[in-house]
Amino acid sequence: MTSRVCIVRRAYYPEETHTRRNAETLLQNGYSIDVICERDSNQLPYQVVRGVHVFRLPIRHKRRGALTYVVEYIVFLLWVSMKLTWLHSKRKYDVVEIESMPDFLVFAGLIPKLLGSKVILYLFEDMPELMASKFCLANHNFFVKLLALIEKLSANYADHAIVCHELSRRKLLERRKVKTPISVILNVPDEGVFPLSVRNANRTHSNDGPFTIVHHGTITENYGIQTVIEAVSLLRKQIPIRLKIFGKGEYRRALEDLTKALGATKEVNFVGYVSQEKLLEEIEKADAGVVALLNEYQSPNKLFELVAMGKPVVVSSFQTIRQHFNGDSLKYFRVGDAKNLARCILELYRNPAKRKSLVANASKIYEEYRWSKMKKKYLKVYEDLTKRNEYEKKYK
Repeated sequence: MTSRVCIVRRAYYPEETHTRRNAETLLQNGYSIDVICERDSNQLPYQVVRGVHVFRLPIRHKRRGALTYVVEYIVFLLWVSMKLTWLHSKRKYDVVEIESMPDFLVFAGLIPKLLGSKVILYLFEDMPELMASKFCLANHNFFVKLLALIEKLSANYADHAIVCHELSRRKLLERRKVKTPISVILNVPDEGVFPLSVRNANRTHSNDGPFTIVHHGTITENYGIQTVIEAVSLLRKQIPIRLKIFGKGEYRRALEDLTKALGATKEVNFVGYVSQEKLLEEIEKADAGVVALLNEYQSPNKLFELVAMGKPVVVSSFQTIRQHFNGDSLKYFRVGDAKNLARCILELYRNPAKRKSLVANASKIYEEYRWSKMKKKYLKVYEDLTKRNEYEKKYK
C-alpha cells in the first residue's frame, strides 16, 4: 500500500526548491505527496505540480520586525493545524514532515500524530541563532533563550529530526539535550534542477565584458549582500565588474539606497525574481558567485547550487563550510569584511587558472555530497518511520 506524506513549509511551492526536491524525491520513490504552503498572489489555492498535490493557504510573506514575525508564525500555525487535521481525516497520512521556520510549527501535526502519523521536524535553519543575529540579540537575551527552549521542545516532540550540518546536530544533542533521533542531510540541490557543470571556469576578460558575479535567493540582511555591494564599489574603478542580484525580499530597498550612496548603480543590477530556467541561464553565464552569510548556523544552500553549476565561489569563512570544503576548493573571506572580499574577487579576476582550479577541486569534493547520495539518507528516515508505523498498527 502506498504511504501518504504531507510536507508543510512556510514558503511558496514550487519556488522553494528544497521543498520541491524533497517532495519529488519521495514521489519518485513510491510515496503519495501533499504539500501545505503559503500562497502568492498569482497562485492557485490548489494545484497538482508534477504529481505533487499542493494546498496553498491565503498567507504571504511580510518580513518586518520581530513582533510581525511572531504574529505571522502563530497565524500560520493555526491555519496549518486546521488544514492538516482536515486533510488527515480524508487522506490518513503515514508521515508528516514539518520544515522550519518556525520550529514550533511541528505542533501543527498534533492531531495526525495522536492518530498514528509519524512526524519529522526538518530544521533548515537554526532559529534561535538566526534570530539573535538578525535582531542583534545576545545569547542570554530572554527572547533567544525562549527560542532555544522552543527548539528543544519541538525537536523532542518529533519522531525524527533532520538538520543541514553537523554543528546543528551537536548543538541539539549537547546543548539542547534532545533525545529524538537526528540525521544530518546537507542542503544540496537536486541535480535535476541545478545540473552539474564545470563550464566557463576559465573565461578571460580582455574583450568579453565585465567580470560578472551573482548572488541569488531571498534578499535579507543576514545573507550579507550589503558586504558584496560594498566590495564591488571598491573594485569598480580598478576592473570592469558587474554584480547581478536575483531574488526578492524586504531588504532590497535598503540595498538599493546603499548602492546609490556608493555610486555603484552601473555595476550593481537588481534583477528581481526570475524563473528557475532563467536563473540557471544567468548563473551559467556568470564568472563567479558570492555567498556572504553573516550567520554560521545558516544552511549554505546557495553555495552548493553554485558549486553544482561549476562556478568558482567566494564565501564567508565559517567552520560549517570549512568542514566540507577546503581552501583549495573555495575562496574564503573574513565575515562581513568588504575590503577582504574585494581582494578575493580581484584575485579571481586576475587569475583564470585559480578559478579553474577552485572549480575542479570543489566539483571533486561535491561528488560526496550530491543529492543522489544525500537522498539515500533522506529516504532511509522515511523507510524506518513507515516500517515502525506499520509495526505499531499491526501490534496495537
